[in-house]
Amino acid sequence: MDYRKQYESLQFKDDFMFGVVMSDMSIAKRVLSVILAEEIPDIENCELQRTVQNDTISHGVRYDVYIRTSDGTKVYDIEMQTVNNDFLPKRSRYYQSASDMDFLSRGQMYKALPATYIIFICEFDLFEKGNAVYRFENYCIEENLRLDDQAYKIFLNTAGQTPRKELQNLMTYLKDNLPNDELTQDIQNKIQDAQHDGKLYSAYVKEQQNAMLLLERARAEGEAKGRAEGEAKGIAKAIIMLKNVGATMEMMVNNLVTEYSMNREDAAAKVKEVLAQAT
Repeated sequence: MDYRKQYESLQFKDDFMFGVVMSDMSIAKRVLSVILAEEIPDIENCELQRTVQNDTISHGVRYDVYIRTSDGTKVYDIEMQTVNNDFLPKRSRYYQSASDMDFLSRGQMYKALPATYIIFICEFDLFEKGNAVYRFENYCIEENLRLDDQAYKIFLNTAGQTPRKELQNLMTYLKDNLPNDELTQDIQNKIQDAQHDGKLYSAYVKEQQNAMLLLERARAEGEAKGRAEGEAKGIAKAIIMLKNVGATMEMMVNNLVTEYSMNREDAAAKVKEVLAQAT
């Protein structure tokens, strides 16, 4: 695999390069300001691939870009989404709850929760209305009354249209990779700098190799599981066939010992299990 060629072709929308660019807090702040059309407070830190696991059994969350303001009043999660395949509205709900659980320490009052913005930048129109931006917050249906829980979910559509020139420029840049204003040119410059950064290239190669190893491991485990399941079905089928021709319990156990190299204790347990399920 030609990692160098692959790396040099990365665009802003690609996960690795998106993280590299957004780690520049000046650019991250400007991108947020364009998306939300509001002044963004000073940013304290910008974490890439931040993982949240609130307990040992719940589904974990990994944020692409997770930003907190210096005064702790606002949190932004920005996700780049190229494929519409994972129930984004409910994913945004879960990300919101995970962020709240992660932020609020035991004993703290609810008022300590910051305003939270879950932002998905999508290469598709999730709601099929042609808009470049869809912004959601909680309202009372009967009175059109804002709940004011400061929980916001924003879905961007790079193929959509908006009268906001700066946002339209950003969406167009994400679509065609051609800078068209000062912000997008600064993003492009950051990408070009990254393409000549040896440490970043090494980090990218390592990330790709780790991903390949995980994929190969998952494939091997899947194949092993398939073989095990196939063998288990074969054993069960053999026991039922022997039962149907009148074989005794001893004959069934001997068959498993001979044909499947099982010890007698395990073979006996398996015969009892299959016969119990068959009755």
